[in-house]
Amino acid sequence: MATTTRIEVEVLSDGVEALLKSAGLAAACESSAERIAATAGPEWSVVGPFQPGDRSMFLVVGDGEGNYLEATEKTLSKAVSACRS
Repeated sequence: MATTTRIEVEVLSDGVEALLKSAGLAAACESSAERIAATAGPEWSVVGPFQPGDRSMFLVVGDGEGNYLEATEKTLSKAVSACRS
């Protein structure tokens, strides 16, 4: 039986922290969320930015039909997979 080892890496760098809080990264996240929502279909939209701490976060949310399509056909899951490249 194979065993797995969990490794955690914590980067304590002012440069990495600045990057995570940057407007450029926030714009890239928003762009990705918009692309995923467009791929998933008209039942999906982007909300945000939310700012937990100093970082921006965007959500792709579905209306009632979108939630049903995710439950039955995995439309959002497929869109996320399609947009990974």
